[in-house]
Amino acid sequence: MSGVRVLVGTRKGAFILSADGKRKDWHVSGPYFAGWETYHLKGSPADPNRIYASQCSGWFGQLIQRSDDGGATWAPVDNRFIYDGTPARTSGTTAPRTRGSSSACGIWSLRSLIPILCMPA
Repeated sequence: MSGVRVLVGTRKGAFILSADGKRKDWHVSGPYFAGWETYHLKGSPADPNRIYASQCSGWFGQLIQRSDDGGATWAPVDNRFIYDGTPARTSGTTAPRTRGSSSACGIWSLRSLIPILCMPA
């Protein structure tokens, strides 16, 4: 029976909860990045031991960390939060932009670790 892993980001850090397939006994590891607001944790579909964490600090700003060993060690990813070129603009829309919508220009996504840019209409 395969195991279950839940990746949890909180205002106090990140936690990894794991259990066997029956989900009777859970193991909690962490906190990772204690005191840092961790907004998102994402496991890699290509490598189950690779985990990405999106953090934020009022002093240090945004930071993305990566673990290649299931959370035992972490290292920062290249954190150049800039755009190469000019993001495309939506044409003639005045609708409010929300996270995850196709019209939200410049929203960073851990799905691909690249900025989501609007495509010209």
